[in-house]
Amino acid sequence: MAWRMLNFSDLQQQPVQGQLLAFAGAYLDSAEVLCDSLCSDVQHANYAHGAVVMSLAFHSLELFLKGCILKACPGEQFGGKSGHDLDALSKRYFKLYPKKEFQFEVPFRCEIPEIVGGMAADELAELLAYIEERNKKVPEDQRHRYPAGVDGKTWDGAFGFEPNLFLVTLRELQHVYARIRALLDAG
Repeated sequence: MAWRMLNFSDLQQQPVQGQLLAFAGAYLDSAEVLCDSLCSDVQHANYAHGAVVMSLAFHSLELFLKGCILKACPGEQFGGKSGHDLDALSKRYFKLYPKKEFQFEVPFRCEIPEIVGGMAADELAELLAYIEERNKKVPEDQRHRYPAGVDGKTWDGAFGFEPNLFLVTLRELQHVYARIRALLDAG
């Protein structure tokens, strides 16, 4: 076996946004490899492995959005919980990159269905408050990483993972990353 040291110093030569985009690609590649394995090796496939795939993909998206944001605004700060909030990060990204060629469907986002628009104002406010409270109790960035919350209780809800469907999503993200990276490099 030939040993080959992979050095961080190679990556450090890039600006921070380039480093984040490189890590985003690596996390996405890892998610795809594991997900593909879950598709082909059904005997060893389980929810824990599926949750790891989702965690890798979630973190990949977080880093990708941050890298793109930093490309446009090098001084941007990502402190607190908003730094892990894909809804907040994607809103910022889309504000910075409004052109059609930069648009893509962001997995894991919590979107309110259009049907909600026909609800009475008080019912809509109640629904939005419920969703916000639910997201606090079961934070997306934590649910895929841990089997329980900080209180030691397992997450409240029914959760599942279908690797064949998610593999399609991961491969679509590969194309999105490549397309947007080319646009960033050209611009």
